[in-house]
Parts: sequence; C-alpha cells; structure tokens
Amino acid sequence: MPDQSKEIVSNIALFPEENPCPVLRVDGGGVLLYANRASTDLLTQWQCVVGGAVPDFVLEKIAVSLDGCHGQELEVHCEGQDFSFAMVAIVDRGYVNFYGRDVTKRKLIEDRLAKNKERLKRAQGIASLGSWELNLADNSLIWSDETYRIFGFQPNEVEASYESFLEAVHPEDRDAVNEAYVSSIKEGRDCYEIEHRIIQKRSGKTLYVHEKCEHIRDESGKIVRSVGMVHDITARKQKQLEIERLNAELETRAKKLEALNRELDSFNYMLAHDLRTPLTIINGYCEILEQHLVDKLDQQSSDFLKKITKSTLNMSQLIEALLDFSRLKHTEPKVETVNLSDMANLAIVGLRFSEPDRKVTFRVAENILANVDMVLFKTVMENLLGNAWKFTAQQNEAVIAFGMEERNDRNIYFIRDNGSGFSMEEAQNLFEPFQRLRGADATTGFGIGLATVERIIHHHGGEIWAKGTPGKGATFYFSL
Repeated sequence: MPDQSKEIVSNIALFPEENPCPVLRVDGGGVLLYANRASTDLLTQWQCVVGGAVPDFVLEKIAVSLDGCHGQELEVHCEGQDFSFAMVAIVDRGYVNFYGRDVTKRKLIEDRLAKNKERLKRAQGIASLGSWELNLADNSLIWSDETYRIFGFQPNEVEASYESFLEAVHPEDRDAVNEAYVSSIKEGRDCYEIEHRIIQKRSGKTLYVHEKCEHIRDESGKIVRSVGMVHDITARKQKQLEIERLNAELETRAKKLEALNRELDSFNYMLAHDLRTPLTIINGYCEILEQHLVDKLDQQSSDFLKKITKSTLNMSQLIEALLDFSRLKHTEPKVETVNLSDMANLAIVGLRFSEPDRKVTFRVAENILANVDMVLFKTVMENLLGNAWKFTAQQNEAVIAFGMEERNDRNIYFIRDNGSGFSMEEAQNLFEPFQRLRGADATTGFGIGLATVERIIHHHGGEIWAKGTPGKGATFYFSL
C-alpha cells in the first residue's frame, strides 16, 4: 500500500477518537461495541463499558432503527451538556452507529423561547388580549391561545380561519367587521381598528372586543400578511354602558328637578304676593284702630295692637328674606376687585348706629382685596359681622375682628368674636335654613342669614366653615 494511502486510512481511523463529541457503536442485542474518548463521561453516567449492555432506552431506539426507521435521534444530558445523537443503522452487520453533536446552546435557546412563550401566554391571559396572524398567500391563520379563549374555543379545538372568525362575530356586526378588513386591503391602508361584539361558541355569551390590525408588505409594497390583536373589553364596555345609562337617568332627573324648581319659584312669588296683601291689610286696619280708638283703648289693648303691627312687619321681612334667598340660586356673580376692609367698615358703621350705647372693639385688617360680586358680598359681610354683633351682646368688652391668613397657597378670610360661641356638634347645622343656635332666642333674625352667606360663597366657587367654643366665641372662615 502506498504511503499516501496509509496516511489517509490512518486519518480516517483517528476521526472517531479525535471527535470532541461522543461516537458510539451498539449491536442489535444492546452490547456497546465501540466508544470514543469523548464518551467517557456519558458511559460513566450510564454505568456502561465497551462490551457491556447499554441502558434499555438506548436498546429500544436501536431496535426501531434496525427495523428500517430512518431519521432516529437520541437526546441525552450529561455533565451540564446536551447531546443529540444521529443514529445510522448498518443493517447487514447488525449494529447502529451513534454520532453525537453538542446541542447545549440550542437547548438553552429552546428553553428560553419556551419560557418566553409561556410568559406571553400568561400576559395575554391577564390582559385578555389575544393575537393573530394571517398569511394572504395561502390564507393560513394563526391564533394565540388567548384568542381561542376569547372566541370561546379550547386552543386548537377548531382550525383557525377567517371564516371561523367571522362566524364568531355577532350577526349584527359581521358585515361591518368584514368591510373594515377587506376595505383596508383594497384601499392599501397600513392598519385599521374596530370595536364589535362576538358570541362565544360554547357559552353563548356576548363579549365586546377591540381589534387592531397592521398589514405587512413585501419588497414591492404588496400586502402579504396581516398581524392583529383582539382585546376583550367587555368589563370596560359594560361599565361605559352603565355610565351612559346613569347619565341619561341623571339628565332626566335634572330636567324634572329644573321643572320642579321653576314651579317652586312661581309658587314662591305667588305666595309672597298673596301673603303680603293680607299683611298689608292687617297692618293698615291696626293703624286705623289705633288712631280711631286712641282715647278709648286701655294700655293692654294698645300693646296688643302694637304686637300685631310688629308681627306683620316681621312676617313681611321674613317673606322678603325668603325671596332673596330663593333668587340667589339664579344669580350669577359679577366679579370685580373689591376692598373687603372698606366693606366691613361700612357694615360696622351701620351696626354702631343701630345700637349706639354698645361698646364693641372692632379690629379690621387694612386693604384686604378680593375678586367678588360687590352687591352679593355686601350681604356676606353684613350677615357675618351682624352675627358676631348679636352673639357678643352679653360681653362687657366685646371684640370683633376681620382679617385674612394664607394656608396652602390659599387666602382664608375670617371674622372672629369673643361672644357666646357654640359647640362643634352644632356647627354642622349652622348653614341650614331656619337653624338657630341654642341661646339665640333672644336675638333677632329668621335663621336664614348663614344659609344665604353659604350660597353666595358657593356661587363664588369657595367654601365656608366655622369653629367655636361655648362661652369663648366663634370664628367663621371662608375661601374664594
């Protein structure tokens, strides 16, 4: 044999030994006939030696391979590595050669892909968001597991197809859904989206879904694939429909309330007119009686007439106060910059004039400005200062203050007094019409002054509240 031929034969003989992956030969009886050096760890794991028996799962593969089944493979894990063995049956000699290759990296990638697929499946399930892909060349459609679930099928229970999809769409929405997809293809649009209903195949439930599709083009610009998502928005849609129903109901109630308010306003004006007339008549006849019988009435009868006259006057004032309170509901503030300090001082002049003998110390901060309706806020200042004036009547050294402080970038205005005060339990009813504090029986008023103040403050977009302590005075705060 020539030297060159000997070298070729020698190299071929060395090939299995120099292969970094395991190479094995096993006969039909499961006896290991040959193993290269790279097979050492694998044989240790199998507890097998050349001339000995291989594990049963290897013997099963050998029997199948020798029976003429080509393309058999065996995958094993050994010492942190994964090997895939291609099996080549030499039938006429009764053995099978195993040629191994390292597939560790491939297995890692496959594991990662499997985990990512499972994560995607879980994420789609949590979000109720399925995906699909349609190949226009062969009309093949792929649905994700969540898409099957949304349509009411088990994964792979039915063949995914455009026809199956349209069958799941609510009959009333089917034409619109089909038109949305077909027209997007014909018109060459890149995408489309639509909301529609579907009827689940198994349960018969009606679901609302939002679908979005994007088209993929080839190099020539032709649309070749469509990729989309289907999102189960049933819960959101039901809430939206419920909100719409409640809004419609609220609008109906608002219209009814508006009609009732108009009727109430008409009734108020009619009542005020009808009450004023008899009051005027009573008051007039009382004056006539007093003039005609001036020399014939005893003191008690004269006092009775005066009380009747005073009562009719109080009733007339109450009617006027109620009308003013009612009108506030329809009054829009005409806002301008007003000096509240000047307004307070003007109200104080009126209070001092009404009871000149009282000694009250007023402390009014200078140049407090605010953007308010001058006419309406005159009522606010007169009511709050008048309230403080009334409830300090029993104090020997009454003190009433008006000022402003800043809290959380807001101007807070206050009127403070050292009068009889009130408990915080009573404070929650202060601004209700006809609610009067304990101990207020001796004071004048009808119990709607603070309710009027609150309505004006609210018309200016502000708030009003009060703090007090029995016997230690009160403070009324308001913001704008």
